[in-house]
Amino acid sequence: MSRQSNVHSMRLNLRVYLLLFSCFGMTGCAYYGDIHSHSRPLSSRALSQAHVYPSSPVPPLASHNWWARFKDTQLDELIQVALHDAPTLKMAENRLGRSQHLADEASSALWPSVEFSGYVQRQRFSTFGLVPPPFNGRTYNIGMLGLNFNYEFDFWGKNRQFLIASLNEACASQSELLAARLIISTAVASTYFQLRYDITQTHLADTQWKISQKLLKIASDRARHGINSDIPVKEIQARAQAQKISLEFYKQETLLARHQLAVLIGKNPFTTEIMARPFAEQNYQVNLPALLPANLLANRPDIYAAKYRMLAAANRINVAKAYFFPDINLNALLSYQSVGLGHLFDSQSHNNAITGAVDLPVFDAGARRANLRVKYDEYDLSVNEYNQRVLKALQEVSDQLAILKAVKAQQVAQHSAFSATKKNYQLFRSRYRHGISDYADVLIAQQSYTESLGQLTTLETQHVQAVIGMLKALGGSDVNEGARV
Repeated sequence: MSRQSNVHSMRLNLRVYLLLFSCFGMTGCAYYGDIHSHSRPLSSRALSQAHVYPSSPVPPLASHNWWARFKDTQLDELIQVALHDAPTLKMAENRLGRSQHLADEASSALWPSVEFSGYVQRQRFSTFGLVPPPFNGRTYNIGMLGLNFNYEFDFWGKNRQFLIASLNEACASQSELLAARLIISTAVASTYFQLRYDITQTHLADTQWKISQKLLKIASDRARHGINSDIPVKEIQARAQAQKISLEFYKQETLLARHQLAVLIGKNPFTTEIMARPFAEQNYQVNLPALLPANLLANRPDIYAAKYRMLAAANRINVAKAYFFPDINLNALLSYQSVGLGHLFDSQSHNNAITGAVDLPVFDAGARRANLRVKYDEYDLSVNEYNQRVLKALQEVSDQLAILKAVKAQQVAQHSAFSATKKNYQLFRSRYRHGISDYADVLIAQQSYTESLGQLTTLETQHVQAVIGMLKALGGSDVNEGARV
């Protein structure tokens, strides 16, 4: 009798071990240890680290990057850092990852689900309760171990349409990521050239102020010796103060541009130094496509994003329609259940069931119809957002084209004026060296030359900014054939 009891105990222990092994094995099928966050909040230590850009020479970028046309290694590095560290781009990447994982979640509805369940319970049944003899008035170990199977027959395409909508949302997020890259890169380029412009204007304003100081000294000496009145002195003093104000203004603008660039590349403006050269004239051009609307629809990532949002809204209409038809589900249970763990794995402890369930809509007080109307409203909204995005893109291109043409005409006129003031300045210097002209005339001519150079630099910067704006409006690229602007 004792030997039979030992054998029975060993079998019971073996079955318990199998139960535990099955639990751990099923847990391994739902492993989540490789899923984790990819972002960290900024710390005071990271914000305190000093950065200098450009930090080192960078290799030339691929030609498909729109900013490579400027052939500026400083700009290349700044944009590379921005595309890697900018929080705005990180958020777009997070939204893309979220939409892709939502699509993965939606795809799981097309497959059957299997769940493992089990429990062990120790319970005493009441002597006078509902449990009949011989179980009443006694305490038992109750166990259950089984697999639950569930599958929804997607006859009406509800789950498939929901999956397609999720995939379209993922494509929209991918396009929005490209749009974010374009926005950040153009913002960095625009701010970078603005910084170079501010540095140049600071140098020119400083030159103008120093010239005014020399003219003021000459006028003051002449007034002191009775050669001239005090009127020129006061005029030069007023002009010098205005130039001093301009100098301080451009110093401020230079600092603000450096701070803006630091934030655009995801760095602390207090500890980041942005190195840049003064602005230099360069003939940047962009090719305008012959078929502008088609080019915009093909290259603008924000238009692609709006298009995919529109397609996703159309898929959600089909999902809403599928709710008008019955849901058909298949459920199955394969389990062992026993009062007393010693009989848990006996063949007579099988507790199996197969269920076919139908959920047929009969009356819902108009909820499904209202839901379908909402989905149509959302679709109409997405269509009009798409249309508005296309029209906005066309406006942006036409605006930048108008700016480019206007600035180009102004540049032609300003080049002529600059050449004249430059030649005049050179003539006065030559006359002064030969003792024909007064030094004050040379300084006045130099002021006119410096002022004309500043105006020319302003127009050249406006031209570069318009080129950047045009490339952004075209989706970050132009074509090889078409009108050059």
